Amino acid sequence: MRRIVLFSTPTENNISKVLGLVFPEEIKNKVFAYMPSDGENCPQKYRDEWKGHAEKHNAKFRYIDNSVENATEEVDKLLGSNILIITGGNTFKLLNNLKKSGLDKAVQEFSKKPEFVLVGFSAGALVLTPTIEVCNLPNYDKNEVGLKDLTGLGIIDFEVFPHYLEQEHRNLLDKYKSQAKNKVKEITNEDCLVIDL
Repeated sequence: MRRIVLFSTPTENNISKVLGLVFPEEIKNKVFAYMPSDGENCPQKYRDEWKGHAEKHNAKFRYIDNSVENATEEVDKLLGSNILIITGGNTFKLLNNLKKSGLDKAVQEFSKKPEFVLVGFSAGALVLTPTIEVCNLPNYDKNEVGLKDLTGLGIIDFEVFPHYLEQEHRNLLDKYKSQAKNKVKEITNEDCLVIDL
């Protein structure tokens, strides 16, 4: 099984579907790597929540800290896993952390494994695309880290717009789509995009 799952946020309505996609029965010896967007600053409640999900699905749990520079140990933990989730937060900071830690290359390598599930939600979905330029739109993310190179990991060949609300974002996104080099797919807070390879 080789699967990519993109969504905006876990909600009461979609969490059971999301967990079924993240922890498929087809993968027998599940090793789940949890990578919060903000590295070591992840609130403990989120770590505990995803550790609990892993335990309920008979998966070993590994915490991946992307805020460590040249993170050889974190890379090894990630590549020794077969399920990876990258969570939401500030997209610029997440991409910056991935590049500084070397985990950007590790995630790309992870996506070439013969068996894997790669999950990104919100910022975690955005970094898997060819570029995070969509984050420059008004009222999206602030580039607090001054990131200049907005090239994403390019694991998927289209861009995404998480947290899409049609009335609020339609005109803005239509304008962006007309100038974007890649196809752009919107993801509402209840949607899940699943790519089975």
